Amino acid sequence: MKNILLFTKVKEDYIEEIRRVMEGYRVVPAEEVKEEDYKDAEIIISFDFEFREEAVDKAPNLKWIHLLSAGADTLPFEKLREKGVVVTNSRDVHKYQISQQVLGYMLMFERSLHVFLRNQLKKVWDRSVRVSELTGKIALIIGVGSIGEEIARLLKEFGMKIYGVRSSGRPSPYVEKMYTSIGECDILSEADYVISILPLTKETYHLIGKNVFERMKKEAIFINVGRGKVVKEEELIEALQKGTIGGAALDVFEEEPLSEKSPLWEMENVIITPHTAGVTPHYMKRAMEILRYNLKAYKEGKPLKNIVDLHKGY
Repeated sequence: MKNILLFTKVKEDYIEEIRRVMEGYRVVPAEEVKEEDYKDAEIIISFDFEFREEAVDKAPNLKWIHLLSAGADTLPFEKLREKGVVVTNSRDVHKYQISQQVLGYMLMFERSLHVFLRNQLKKVWDRSVRVSELTGKIALIIGVGSIGEEIARLLKEFGMKIYGVRSSGRPSPYVEKMYTSIGECDILSEADYVISILPLTKETYHLIGKNVFERMKKEAIFINVGRGKVVKEEELIEALQKGTIGGAALDVFEEEPLSEKSPLWEMENVIITPHTAGVTPHYMKRAMEILRYNLKAYKEGKPLKNIVDLHKGY
């Protein structure tokens, strides 16, 4: 019998649902996976950070890996290409919670809520603190996918002008102009907010550093909810210390957890969250909807959704 291996612990209800959809397959829960199960494994279901690279070698009949996460940067792409394994992910599962967190960061900076919170702890009443609004301001979204589209939609409701960077250049109804690279992005010097939602690939590793920060205006805020290693963190710290940019809101970092020694912790113009932008109580429900669709499609020989490009890495 063909096996479906789970590398992620999920509720028994979800396991039973997988068994119902994939009748005729043996579904092995994460805590029960044994060495002998790999031989007949055709499908593996996992979060990217729980995927075990040796599984590709141990499973000679592996045809499909489905990720319960959107990111896929931990997978051995070259090995998977050689074996002809199809990879799908849970793209779209993050768009609501991450877009709302980005909006939260921006409102905090515009209304100086982070400053007022510090003042509250010190019992300081200071009405001279600068407050402003998003209306009429410019946001540049680097890496416009489903999350970027939702951010653009929300910000448009606040009367902002939205520009984007997407390698395909495909337009969006919420974006004034779509660039294909940061290099050609002439609006960068005018943007009030620069938001990175880039995945981590060979091409995006350390893509953002002085080359971006030195082109931003000194009041601009940099936001990163994509991948930490897309940014040269030392150069970001330098830009913040020198006042090259106005501030930053960061959910991801080069190394996590962020070291206690990082100067970012002490900066009053920086908002830090511990890689929680994608967290929501609705996560698994949404992820299972995508998995359910793909399991049915796989069994019926129909096209799968959210196929990962094993050359691009996303």
